[in-house]
Amino acid sequence: MAIFGPKWPLSAGETDTFKVYTDPKDQINFFLKNLLMTSKGENISDLSYGIGIRSFLFEPNLAQFHSIIVSEIQEQVETYLPYLQIDDISVGASDDSDNTIKVRIVYTIPKNIIQAVFELELNSETTIGFY
Repeated sequence: MAIFGPKWPLSAGETDTFKVYTDPKDQINFFLKNLLMTSKGENISDLSYGIGIRSFLFEPNLAQFHSIIVSEIQEQVETYLPYLQIDDISVGASDDSDNTIKVRIVYTIPKNIIQAVFELELNSETTIGFY
């Protein structure tokens, strides 16, 4: 069984110090969520890391802002998750509310030939505290 990084939030494991991810898709989805939710400058070891998706919550729901988010995701994934191949990225408002950003990333892990979908929907009410 392959061992991946610890699951967040940290909790005691049964066979190891912490519970760990055992599926690469779960681990990569955590990495993508972390990359999206971290604001630039928040990671003190690399000030360029992160997209800061929360900062777009209060921008107008226009295609120009969606394209900014898409290009930022592509750039950050190329830099920090270079083992992923991005097949498609879509950004838009939720069907229920214009105050919600919905991000959908279709990616492939080339060596494993696994295609997966990561989806994140966030709004100002659900993004308080640790994600």
